[in-house]
Amino acid sequence: MKKTKNWLLALLVMPALFSCDDDDAVDTTAPTITLEDPVSGEQIAAGTTMEVHGDLEDDVDLATYSISIHDNFDGHSHGRTLDKFSFSESYETAGTDVHMHQEIEIPATATAGPYHFIIQAIDAAGNSTSFQDDSNVEVEIWITNEAMGHVTFTDANDVEIDELEGVVGQALEIDGYVLDETGTLAHIDISVGHLDEEDGGHDGHDHGRVLEDAIYDKEFDVEGEGMVQFRNLLANESIVVNQSDLDELEDGEHLHLIVRVEDADGNISRGTIEIHFD
Repeated sequence: MKKTKNWLLALLVMPALFSCDDDDAVDTTAPTITLEDPVSGEQIAAGTTMEVHGDLEDDVDLATYSISIHDNFDGHSHGRTLDKFSFSESYETAGTDVHMHQEIEIPATATAGPYHFIIQAIDAAGNSTSFQDDSNVEVEIWITNEAMGHVTFTDANDVEIDELEGVVGQALEIDGYVLDETGTLAHIDISVGHLDEEDGGHDGHDHGRVLEDAIYDKEFDVEGEGMVQFRNLLANESIVVNQSDLDELEDGEHLHLIVRVEDADGNISRGTIEIHFD
């Protein structure tokens, strides 16, 4: 009889124990972030408002999220930097599913160039997204202004183009120019390579991330010039793409001509154009 009572007591206690375990379960799962806007490679003009849209999710309860923006000039700036833009702000929130919408003013004086845009989220238990597991969201955006050098690609008849025609094994014929309407240029870097798949574009003004192992990459000193023609700049250069270069591309990848420009004030701009081979 005593043994029967002990078993009955154990059966009564066990659900209570499991119930306590459920109630005391520790939340160890960090939130997730889905960013809709801005997208990687997006251009935002200085003096305008950048819209931020996205979604935060957590299995228990959200607490805060933060947005930070800082320049990604990588020490390549040779000129006098005007005003590198930076931004850092945290926002309180709650719930398991939250839509983000923030408006960020970009100063009219912001230096043109690439910037890192980063979002981090923390839940009520203190679990945070991080760079270590790629749960933070980071994209590269480009701030533009009227003072930066502008890249234009043309054909031999000075008609603007959005795709460059090339012949395998022959030197590329590159026409167009870089123009600084308010100041002077300092450096122009010209390369041929491929861009990160998510950043590729065909409008001649894409600003995606250039992947490594460029087929051609050279920097030219053009200090004091207000306008530079590609034909003159590359008069002593021969940029050739061979079949072996094309064979190394993965499905869906394309080669691009990438022109990175820095003016005397430290503004950085870039234009890209896809190279099409028959």
